Amino acid sequence: MSDTAKSDSTMATVVITADHVYLPLDENGDGTFDWAVSNVSTTRVARRARLNVPVDLACFLSDRDQAEIV
Repeated sequence: MSDTAKSDSTMATVVITADHVYLPLDENGDGTFDWAVSNVSTTRVARRARLNVPVDLACFLSDRDQAEIV
């Protein structure tokens, strides 16, 4: 399995449904795998933004009604 396929299978596309959320983003504007670490820098993400995030973060945001998994 290629590195791209591995990373694609661990990422999910979400649309932010809350007014805004603060997430750690990489240089491409996607969520990072270390999102649960307390000392990581976060960026404000506005409603209707579409981005790729780790699957566990997508589920966390969806459970809190902050994002919809697409």
